[in-house]
This record gives sequence, structure tokens and C-alpha cells, in this order.
Amino acid sequence: MSLKSGGREKMVKTILLAGMVLVLSAILTGCGHDNDHDHHDHEPVVTGPGFVAIDDRSDETAPLLTVTYTVPPSSDPVTVDILSDISSDGDIAFDPVLNTFTVTTGPPEVFFGEDSFNDHLPEFRAFLTFPLDGVTGQPVVPGNAEIVSATLEVLVIRVDFTSVIPTFLDLVEYPFRDLSAADFDAPLLTPTSYVALDFFSSDLDNFVQIDVTPLMQEAQLQALLNFQVRFGLEALASLSASPSTFAKAGRSAYPPPRAADKVLLKRETSSTRPLTQEVLSSRHR
Repeated sequence: MSLKSGGREKMVKTILLAGMVLVLSAILTGCGHDNDHDHHDHEPVVTGPGFVAIDDRSDETAPLLTVTYTVPPSSDPVTVDILSDISSDGDIAFDPVLNTFTVTTGPPEVFFGEDSFNDHLPEFRAFLTFPLDGVTGQPVVPGNAEIVSATLEVLVIRVDFTSVIPTFLDLVEYPFRDLSAADFDAPLLTPTSYVALDFFSSDLDNFVQIDVTPLMQEAQLQALLNFQVRFGLEALASLSASPSTFAKAGRSAYPPPRAADKVLLKRETSSTRPLTQEVLSSRHR
């Protein structure tokens, strides 16, 4: 069952309210008398596999794909920056108790991980789309280009329940601007189309850059119109495996603002009128 974003506002409010309760509890604990010390030491602390929010609300902080390529026979490198398509971006939450999916597209933030504030422990997976053919006004990666390197940059605005969050970043393919519950468990593009990495509590309010060169090279090999990735905690390539068993992708973090040369022109917003079917059917690189 797929529920659109009607339930998302309630979810977000629940998460924020629970966070405020924890902060208030910490303040009250600090104000207590010494003879209350033992009592407070035994108060429960909410922990879990981890929960991350990625900012997707403005051009200055939106997810950014940077690709460096060459076009034979020239060996001169070309670098382009592509902002994600907010109308395709989104997340999917699976409630294992109710056995339902909540699909949200075009939100101000996308979530992945497990919401341990919720008794049902719903699992979120985040999806980002970067058009490679310029259909949204972003730069083009030519179909005959050879990929030298690629990095994915996201602004982390929430890290909850643990200090280290082992994560899988999967290369997937789903309909442009039509994310659905079926994409929660959609197969990888190939069995090895993923990278593993860790997110940290210290990433909060920082940009995190992830080396996605092998994923972009695979997308180019498959002549995909979009570079689409899914963030999640579960290894879809091997359901019995743990992210810690895989070599980690290169990553780094730095505080805002984004470098001036990466602040791009306006991208389309979630309220922009949909592209016509004629335009979509004629897409090519």
C-alpha cells in the first residue's frame, strides 16, 4: 500500500516533538540535586541503527553531483555541476507493523534510516535524481563522455540515535518524477552497483562529499538519462551482509557555505508545471 505525503507531516512532527522531549529531559537532569544523580543515570536513552536527514530545500544546499569527464579524442577534462531534480527526489518509509509504505516526493528534506522514536520502527530510504541530459536546465554529460571522477555532495541536517551510521548508496533506476512504493526494494542496476560509507554525528550541519565515481561510470556505461541513487541501511546486494564488511567509499565533510563556484542557477521547484510527455519521450544524450 502506498500512502502519499499526507502522513508525512505527522511523522515529522512526532520526530521533532520527541527530540524536544529528550532535550528538555537533559536540561531537567542537569538541574537536579546531587541525591537524584543515581535516579537520572537509569533513565532510558533512545538508541537505534541511525536516522539521517538530507537538506533539499534550496539551490544553495540542494544535493549536488559533480562530474569530470573527457570526450575522445580530446583528453581535456570538463567538469560540470548538476543539482538534483526536487520533483523526483523523495523518500519512502516502510512501517513493518502496519505493512504499509509512505511515499513522499519533493520534500524540504529526505530521510533514511530507522526512526527509533516511533514504536513501529519505520525504515526510511532516500532517493535522489540528477538528470544527465539537461532536461531541467542543468548541465549535460554527453553520452560519449568518459567519466574521470564523480562526487555527490549533500547537506546533513539531522543525525539521530547513534554516532556512526553504516550506509549503502545504491545506483538504481526508477521512473522520472514518479517515485513509488515499488522502488523501496527495487533491484540495483547491477549486483555491484553500490558503495558503502559511514555517516557520523559530527556530520550534522555539514556538507558531506561522497566519491561515486564507479556508480557514475556504470550509469554512463548503461547510457542512463538520470543518475539516480538510493540511501539505505540495508545491503540489497547481499541481504545477510553488513556495511562494515565492504570497502568504504571516499568521503569528506566541510561546513557551509558551499563553494562559490558550485552555487548554480535556479533549479526547478516541486511546484513547477510538469514537463510535457512530448519532452520526456524525446529525451536523449
